[in-house]
Amino acid sequence: MTAATHYENANFLRELAENLPRIRPQGHSQSQAELLQRLADEELAQAQHDEWIRDKVAAARADNRPTVTTDEVLARLDARHDRVSRASR
Repeated sequence: MTAATHYENANFLRELAENLPRIRPQGHSQSQAELLQRLADEELAQAQHDEWIRDKVAAARADNRPTVTTDEVLARLDARHDRVSRASR
């Protein structure tokens, strides 16, 4: 799902929660409205997370720095670990 779909779902769920007393005057409870609100909050959180991920991916793709291989990363981590280990002794 796209962020737009999550936002649409959240709006729908909020409207449904607000209109529940009118839609089901005799057969609704406060807990049902609260559940719908909670679901709307989850949809909004998912939309925000999706946007954050998309922004991170776009930034990574736009990064012009030279690539680093896995072996190079591991060598750097090993070297850093060795430096920290020696400094803590």
